[in-house]
Amino acid sequence: MPVIGALWLDAIGYHDDAYMAATGVSGLRFTVRYPEGRVEVLTVDSDKVLVGSGAHCEIRLPAEHAAVEHMEVTMSLGGANAQARAADRLPTINGVEFMQSPVMADSVVAIGACQLTIEVVEIEDNPDVIKKKQEKTSPLTYLLALVAIPLAAYVLLFEDDGRIENKIPTDVPELWAKPQTSCPVDAADQAIVLAAEKFVVAEGKAERRPFRVQDGVAAVPLYEVASACFRTGGDEARSVEVSATAASLRKKVGEDYRAHRVRLEHALAVRDLATAHKEVKVLRAFTEGAAGNYVVWLGNLDRQLQLKLGEKKS
Repeated sequence: MPVIGALWLDAIGYHDDAYMAATGVSGLRFTVRYPEGRVEVLTVDSDKVLVGSGAHCEIRLPAEHAAVEHMEVTMSLGGANAQARAADRLPTINGVEFMQSPVMADSVVAIGACQLTIEVVEIEDNPDVIKKKQEKTSPLTYLLALVAIPLAAYVLLFEDDGRIENKIPTDVPELWAKPQTSCPVDAADQAIVLAAEKFVVAEGKAERRPFRVQDGVAAVPLYEVASACFRTGGDEARSVEVSATAASLRKKVGEDYRAHRVRLEHALAVRDLATAHKEVKVLRAFTEGAAGNYVVWLGNLDRQLQLKLGEKKS
């Protein structure tokens, strides 16, 4: 949708997904099968639906199975499409992990131990449909919106983006706590088994680090637990070796984290929005699962930059 059109719709009280849903007769139907066997069927009057444990999600799942925003489902002429929103716990389609994928009506999407089937259905005159709230708009609001369009477009395209830099929170979250030095189990034989398991998982995540920064972050505590358990199991040499690997990776990932924060601040200062958007994406991956003002700020900045760059989430 053109920027001016989007601004006009926003000014009169509509958002793109609500507008599209209101002008059609189709919606998204979710059949959710919970681990205990309960089945729930929900139909949403929108072309964009969030699935997760957050209170703002149209399809809410238990927090032990789903992230706050775990998946976004959109409706298009070709049917339903799903995009993962929690990269550390990817959803699956028919047992295969995905970041973005079309969803057939007979496909089974799994989030944790919950299974979902998704289909596009006719929803006209269906009283059980979940509708997104829309406020009524007065004629005066329409008039004001028309007058405000030129000003809104100017502000969107030419405002001083460098001011965003002054809003950067100072409470940047740490990626890890202090290095773990104790093994969760006391028995030597159990400790060795656990150490080997953690080490294998850590190695796999470390290998994927160049492509998924989240895996690099997750690998560090896994190495540290492995080192502690090797020591508990009596394999001191292996413990020292793995501890050195953990320390080295902790340092490298931490340096990358700081470098990307500096790059983001510089990109905002020089109003290089494309670079800033890339850095925001990377930093959101680094801080996935963390909380605090900085994480919230990154999320808000991501949406601002998408709007300014004329992008839409697919």
